[in-house]
Amino acid sequence: MKQLATFRRRGKVWEYRLREFNISKSGYKTKSEAKIAATEIEFSLKRGSKIDKSSTVFDIWERWFKLEILPSNKSDRTKDKYKKVGTQIKKYFGTKVAYSLRYSEYQQILNEYGQHVGVDTLSRFNSAIRNSIIQAKKDFITLNDFTLGVKLNAKMKPKPANEKFIESISDYQKILSYLKQQMNYPESIMPYFFYIQLKTGFRVGEVLALTWKEIDFENKFISTYRRIDSARHTFVPPKTDTSVRTVPISDDVLNVLISLKEKQKLMGLLKITDNLIFFDELTGLPTNNGLNKALKKYLETLSIYPLITATGCRHTYCSVLLAKGVDISVLAKYMGHKNTQRIITTYGHVLQELEEKENDQVRDLLKSF
Repeated sequence: MKQLATFRRRGKVWEYRLREFNISKSGYKTKSEAKIAATEIEFSLKRGSKIDKSSTVFDIWERWFKLEILPSNKSDRTKDKYKKVGTQIKKYFGTKVAYSLRYSEYQQILNEYGQHVGVDTLSRFNSAIRNSIIQAKKDFITLNDFTLGVKLNAKMKPKPANEKFIESISDYQKILSYLKQQMNYPESIMPYFFYIQLKTGFRVGEVLALTWKEIDFENKFISTYRRIDSARHTFVPPKTDTSVRTVPISDDVLNVLISLKEKQKLMGLLKITDNLIFFDELTGLPTNNGLNKALKKYLETLSIYPLITATGCRHTYCSVLLAKGVDISVLAKYMGHKNTQRIITTYGHVLQELEEKENDQVRDLLKSF
């Protein structure tokens, strides 16, 4: 197959461009790597580019995936999530032809899938198919959008908000105190990890990616500009543009970090770990599974419920600052959100102790009438 791709050097990396499909991607170390990648994607696109009245729902999804998702700069992990959606589309639609599929039939299939998943998963499933239809229409393919007006009837209920974070400030203080007591590097890096996460609100991948260069000891700040994919342990771009941020830290955090750095320096670990902060001498960087197991053990020891995951530490940080009256727009900046809406919808609950305080205020107010 004659390759129609063009190549150019952009700084230290190479880029390919497939003008026929309006696709380009850079980041390859050599021109040869770019050529190999371009050949693979071009072959894949040409093999599955024809969409007509006999194409199945999976066919139109696969074309959309290959044209818009596969060549994108999304992380490999994100692309894998899209692939899993495609697997479910193939499973539930089989050989059903998109052109002849009716709304009622599509709704029935959504209902069947919804018996086993939550609303978020069902929504992603529906969105992928809808985007596939939109792309087909851009190519002037006559296709009824059977996704219009469907109902997402998912049976699995999302986890209640109060099960995603530590419910009281006293428990928040208790876990922080316990973590400091458990700090005994190099026995385990876990207590240090959770202490910093509970004090910064960083995502798991953002904490894993921290190096000593991101700590501003003089001005008392921590910065984050990338993440580590905890499944593959590779650096990936920030989740959003606003995820690149700097947050203030307190003296107790600085003291913990100073102590940890001194221990790593004495052990000669700074060079071999590329200055990564949360590096375990025996096991390397923690995994998501390892982190969640360790946190569960800490919480059970302290009889703190619900048993949150590592992501719940981020929720807890935000909830505590909300309870303490930190301005919501400032908090959105610290959390890496582009506006306050995410804070309102996701973290707009009150902590147990704050709720009781407000209840007492209402009772006192009503006494005067």
